[in-house]
Amino acid sequence: MRIHNTILILATLCLAACGFGRTSEPSRFYALYTPDVQQVRGPEKSVNIVIENVSVPQSVDRPQIVVKQSDSNMLIVSEFDRWIEELSSALPVVISENINMYAKNINARPKQFATLSGNTKYIVVVDFVRFDTEQDGKITLSAWWTVANNQGNVLVQKKTTQTADTPDEKSGSPDYDAIVSAQSKLIAKLSYKIADEISELK
Repeated sequence: MRIHNTILILATLCLAACGFGRTSEPSRFYALYTPDVQQVRGPEKSVNIVIENVSVPQSVDRPQIVVKQSDSNMLIVSEFDRWIEELSSALPVVISENINMYAKNINARPKQFATLSGNTKYIVVVDFVRFDTEQDGKITLSAWWTVANNQGNVLVQKKTTQTADTPDEKSGSPDYDAIVSAQSKLIAKLSYKIADEISELK
């Protein structure tokens, strides 16, 4: 029995040593960005707005980037391609910056960096119902968004759906860097639509 236990212990130590000798693949981190844009809205009197909340579907609200497998309902959760921060935290900042770069007449701030006051004229809420990336297919971002005044009365409620081709590497696997770039451009277009609507309300 003692010999058997000794052999078992030695085998366990060998397996542990083999495991400790391995190096796992390093994670790659990605962030949404604000594309350069020529400002369209003029030097009119600035209006203060707050991006109060941005939500995304639960299936993509995770650290890993999610891609839908072609011709399937299977989702690929990439363990080594991750968001540098949660989408629900990053999106209000990115949308605010997109609006500020596009429209001189709007001063946008995400809720976490702003306090609601009498100086805030409009409050924006964005709910993404689709934040899909299909391998060898389309990136589809679809969102309901509202603009309310500082009393909470909804002035605008719209749904915007935008698509782009999903970039793939030559190997056929997802090109995550290009995917995030395409997503950033679609989010920027949505931001500009929101800015245009707010400008019309002034």
